[in-house]
Amino acid sequence: MSIIGKVGRRSPKVRILNLALHLILILGSITMIYPFALMISSSLKSNVDGVRITLIPPYLHNDEALWQKYLESRYNEESSRLMDNYPGSWISFAEAELHPEKANPALYRLWMDFLQQEQDRISVFHYYVAEHYGRGIYPLAQRQFRKQLREENHNSLVEFNNRYGTGAVTWEEIVVEEKDIYSRNFVSSSEGYLGRFRRFKETTPLWMRYYVNPDGNFVNTELIPAYSGDLERFNRAQGTHYTSWDQVRLPVSVPEDSLREIWLHYVRSSLNLQHLKLAEAAGADYRSYLRDKYGSIELLNQAWIRDYSGFDELVIPLRMPESGAEADDLAFYIQSLAAPEHLRINNLAEDFRLYIFRRLGSLEAVNAFLKTNYSDLSQIPFPALEQDYYAFEEHKGAIRREFLWRNYAMALDQMLSDARSLRNTGIYVLLSILLAITVNPLAAYALSRFRPRFSYQLIMLFMLTMAFPAMVMGIPNFLMLKRLNLLNTFWALVLPAAADGYFIFLLKGFFDSLPREIYESASIDGAGEFRLFWQFTLWLSKPILAVIALGAFNAAYRNFLFAFIVCQDQSMWTLMVHIYTLMQRACSGVGYAALVIAAIPTLLIFVFFQNIIIKGIVVPMEK
Repeated sequence: MSIIGKVGRRSPKVRILNLALHLILILGSITMIYPFALMISSSLKSNVDGVRITLIPPYLHNDEALWQKYLESRYNEESSRLMDNYPGSWISFAEAELHPEKANPALYRLWMDFLQQEQDRISVFHYYVAEHYGRGIYPLAQRQFRKQLREENHNSLVEFNNRYGTGAVTWEEIVVEEKDIYSRNFVSSSEGYLGRFRRFKETTPLWMRYYVNPDGNFVNTELIPAYSGDLERFNRAQGTHYTSWDQVRLPVSVPEDSLREIWLHYVRSSLNLQHLKLAEAAGADYRSYLRDKYGSIELLNQAWIRDYSGFDELVIPLRMPESGAEADDLAFYIQSLAAPEHLRINNLAEDFRLYIFRRLGSLEAVNAFLKTNYSDLSQIPFPALEQDYYAFEEHKGAIRREFLWRNYAMALDQMLSDARSLRNTGIYVLLSILLAITVNPLAAYALSRFRPRFSYQLIMLFMLTMAFPAMVMGIPNFLMLKRLNLLNTFWALVLPAAADGYFIFLLKGFFDSLPREIYESASIDGAGEFRLFWQFTLWLSKPILAVIALGAFNAAYRNFLFAFIVCQDQSMWTLMVHIYTLMQRACSGVGYAALVIAAIPTLLIFVFFQNIIIKGIVVPMEK
C-alpha cells in the first residue's frame, strides 16, 4: 500500500514534499557513489598523479599528464636516472613538461641509425630496460619477462628454482631491479638468473630501452655536489659561460684544467669499470705490471685460462672483461697504477657525436642537417629528449591503454598468485554462512517455540553485545581463542561470529509471527520437533535466511582486522589480509585496484539476488 494516495499526490504541498524527498535521495546516492567513483579513478593512477583528486584521470585526455606518467614508468620511478638524462632540468616526474618543439627529428633519426649500426658494440652497461621494474607495480617489460620464464619452465616454480638455483615461493617474487649502471658496484652477470634477465634485456626492442647520458651522470654525481648546484660558481672556476648544466660535457680523457681532480675521482672511485678503457700507450706499462705480478707467462695462463707464449703477446682489450682474473687485474691497474693520461672513458654520447661527424663530414653539414648553428661538435646534445619523446609519440595509444589496466593486472596477479588466501577466504565464508543459518535459527526457534521465562532478558543480553565496538569485543575474543589454542585456525575465524544478537532478535520476531496452527496440525500428524524446525520453520523463513546468509557472507568476506589478529600465520591469511599486505608494498593505485576487484563478488550477489534480499527485508516488516 502506498503511503501517499493517488488523490493526495495532486496536492501542491505533497508534490513539493515528494520532490524534496527525491532530491534528498539523489543527494544521498551521490554521497555514496562519489567516493566509489574516486576509488575507481585512483585505481587507474600511480604515484605521479595519485595526489590529484579527479574523477577522470588527467592522462586520459591530457598529453602532458600522460607524458609525466610515461617518464615515471619509463625511468622505473627513479628520478636520479631522469636527472642523468636531463641534468638540471627538473627534479621530479610531476614537474616534467611536454615540449614537442624541442625534440629534433633529424637528431632522432641519426640516433636510431647509430644504435642500429653500433648495436653489437654497445653493451648492456649503457642502457636500461624501460618499464621493467616499478615500486609497487608490474610494468610491461616485467610482465613480459615473467611470462617468458613461466613458459620456459612450464609454469613450474620447482623447475625454475632447479634451473637457476633460486628459492622462489611464488612467481611474484621474481623481479629484477637494475641498480645504477654507472655505479662501480653494478654487475651484469651472464650466468644464472641474472644472465637470463640479461638475455631478455638484449632482445628488447629499442623503444623499450632508454640509454643514459654519461655527461649527465658526471654532472649530477660529481659537478653539482662539488659546486653545490651553483652553475655561476662553476663557470667562474672553469672560465666557461654555460647557461645550463646540460651543456657541460664529460671529457673522454683527463683534462688539464681544474676539472682534473674531479674527473680522476669520478674515474678512479665512482664510474663503473665497464665504462673505462686504457689507451694503447699504456700497453708496455700494463705488461710490465703483469710480469711483476705473475713472474712467468705460465702462471698468468693458468690464472687467465689462456695460452700465451710470452708477455709481449698481451694487448690492451677494447672492452673491459666482466669477470675472471683478467678483469680483476685490469681493474686493479686502472684504479691504482695506470697513469691518468692513459685512462679513457667509453663515452656513448661522444661516440654518437663522432658518428654524426663521420657520416656528415663537416660541422657545416651537421648544422645543415640538424638545422642548428653549433660552433663546436661537443655542443651536440645527448638525444635523451628525442629518444623519450618519439617513443612516446609513436606508441601513445598503447601507453595510455597500458596505464588503464596496469594496476589491475598487478592486483589480479597478486591475488591469483596466492591460492591459499583465496582458499582460506572461500572456506571462511562457507563456514560462516553455514553457522549463521544454523546457530541463529536454532537459538531463535528455541526462544520462540518454548518461550523460556527469561527469553526477554536473553534477547536484551544478545542485543547488548551490539553496543560495544568491534575492537572492544575483539580483545576478550582473542584471549579466549588463545586460551583454547584455536589461534591460526578456521575455528578462530568463525566461532566468535557464529551467533549474532541482531539475527536472533530478527528471527525470533519472524518465528513469533508464524501461525501456531501449523505447528499444532503437524504435531497431530506425528511430526517431531526437528521436522517442525527443518521442514516448516526454515522453509517458511527462506527470504529472511537469505538476508542472514548475505550478512554472514559480507561480514566474513570483508573481515580484515580480526582475521589479521587471530590468524597471523601467513598460511591462514584471508584475501583481505593479503590485500592489506599488498597495499603496504605497492602504490596506492594498486591497492585501490585490488579493492575494486575484491568488491566484485559482493556486487554480483546484490545484483543477482536483490529480489530475495528485498523479500527478506520486507516480509518481516509486514509480519
